[in-house]
Amino acid sequence: MPKVVSSSKALIKYKDKYLFVKEELRKGEIWDLPGGKIEYGESPEETLHREIWEELGIKVSIIKPIGAWYFFSQHQKDQVICHTFLCEPAGTFVINTTNNPANEEITEFRWISYNELLNSNEFKIEQSLFLLIKGQYE
Repeated sequence: MPKVVSSSKALIKYKDKYLFVKEELRKGEIWDLPGGKIEYGESPEETLHREIWEELGIKVSIIKPIGAWYFFSQHQKDQVICHTFLCEPAGTFVINTTNNPANEEITEFRWISYNELLNSNEFKIEQSLFLLIKGQYE
């Protein structure tokens, strides 16, 4: 039976661009925000810090919560609700996606400006995420 899963995602902003990661899934590749599933007993903020460290090898400072977006997982057809926080890198940083203890298939990362997000035919994200980011500019 499908279920609803809670996750934390980071909209990491640096020099007027946002960090996105490309993940390889069973049915192809997707662009997503870094972050992941909230484990029992964790707060969304604790999850965010853990997941960002595991996926990218960096620390972030949370600026503010910006809302939620959702998608349906490809393999289990679960609905994933993403509690999303606007963040910035904490101090100097070097992104390293190779030391990923969860073995997530992150194949690429990219810094994308809002205008690039609006005008890119190549860069596709979930509609509910697009609307959440767009709301930051209205």
